[in-house]
Amino acid sequence: MGDRVALIEADDVRRLFRGLVNVLHEQDPDRVHAAFQVAELYQQILPYRAYRTRLGFDTNQDYEGAVLGLLAGVGGYATVEPPEAQEALAAEASARNPDPGLFREFAGARVRLNPMRIREVLGQSSTYAPPEVSPPPPPPLAPPPQGERPQVFELEGRAAVLEPARESSEAGRCRACRQPLPVDRAVVFCPWCGIAVGTPTCHRCGDELEPSWKFCPRCGDPSR
Repeated sequence: MGDRVALIEADDVRRLFRGLVNVLHEQDPDRVHAAFQVAELYQQILPYRAYRTRLGFDTNQDYEGAVLGLLAGVGGYATVEPPEAQEALAAEASARNPDPGLFREFAGARVRLNPMRIREVLGQSSTYAPPEVSPPPPPPLAPPPQGERPQVFELEGRAAVLEPARESSEAGRCRACRQPLPVDRAVVFCPWCGIAVGTPTCHRCGDELEPSWKFCPRCGDPSR
């Protein structure tokens, strides 16, 4: 049986460990660094019937011998808590006629895989760290109200865009004298200063004018 123990250490345990790491990593990358019970190993994570082909085990005895070697500390792939459980498994693995299924008597013991050995399997060069979570991008700026254009000024060689000021406080007021306009009737001319309430236009070319202008800046026609 001494040859059998050497085979477990050199081949079976290594192959079992690589399969265990890959399966855990496929299920959840964080789980490969978490402890699990001995019973979970052979009942849920790597049951023989489901993984014998992938792991390359011809018989259940080969599989059980690899599990025993892994839990006994062969190759330094895993540790078992409490330590007394691993010591008992190590003594069985080194016996002349070991019982490969002895690990089932320690079904509730906890197993933790060696982080350095995990990195060898996954090809990681640094210690494990949870992935960083990027902060969410800031919300986009609200566009200016329809029909208004932002004003652009040159500040120290850089273009600065200023949003037009809100005109909610100017609603319902005359553009020329800023007096309140009647709200209970249609208003064409301001009752305070007599100017047309709508945007004034040139009588000659139709260009828009400001209420205070006296001449059209486009054709020179008097605005009044």
